[in-house]
Amino acid sequence: MSSGEPDPPPRPAQPLFGFPSPAAQWTGLVHGPNNAAALRIAARPEGWATPVLCITGPAKCGLSYLAAAWAVRFDGDLLTAPLLARSGLRGLDALAGRHVAVDDADLVVGRHDEVLLSLINLVASGGGRLLLTAHRAPSQWRSVSPDLKSRLNALPVGEIGPPDDDVLRARLQVAAERRYLRLSPEILNYLVPRLELAYEAVENFMDRLSDAVSEHDRAPSMPLARRVLDRMSEPDDDDDAEG
Repeated sequence: MSSGEPDPPPRPAQPLFGFPSPAAQWTGLVHGPNNAAALRIAARPEGWATPVLCITGPAKCGLSYLAAAWAVRFDGDLLTAPLLARSGLRGLDALAGRHVAVDDADLVVGRHDEVLLSLINLVASGGGRLLLTAHRAPSQWRSVSPDLKSRLNALPVGEIGPPDDDVLRARLQVAAERRYLRLSPEILNYLVPRLELAYEAVENFMDRLSDAVSEHDRAPSMPLARRVLDRMSEPDDDDDAEG
């Protein structure tokens, strides 16, 4: 039976807005056994064996946030790989002796070896510290410069490992807050033993849940979270076609 009111317009399948990234702070880092050693070393640059440290970890583990938080903590400079590449040799003088973090540093290597090598020398010569983050160990970076390759092979490396259950729970809460959502303890207790122990899985789930919340215009519920998780485990259409 019609209510006499016009039908509402269809909702977009995807939300039409993004979520601003939170300001990076050292206190905002999620601590756990998977990253305790790496964060402990990064937090004391005055105790580094060399002026340069590299932190590695899997996709979506928070390396960009870590680099930004470290730069804030030590009143330093944060550079992305593209920004460092564009800076060129002349743009590095102002960084001499400072605390500098370079995110995705491995993306500089190969085409801009001389820029990274010069940055290492400038920071070290003035008593500064350089934090590099990447998803691969420096020994795997494809440097064409023998000098830089030698430096990279000798770098101390801190590694962020896969999350355990406690870190997974904390990362789910952080990812929800970043999207202005709240996950009840009941939802978290359901998700933690069922979601893959991977940072990418957390972000993938929260992206899908955020889309579902926007589509249904309601707060996250247990049935909705269960439905999203079930759909994540369904085979893709391509897999069905091949089977």
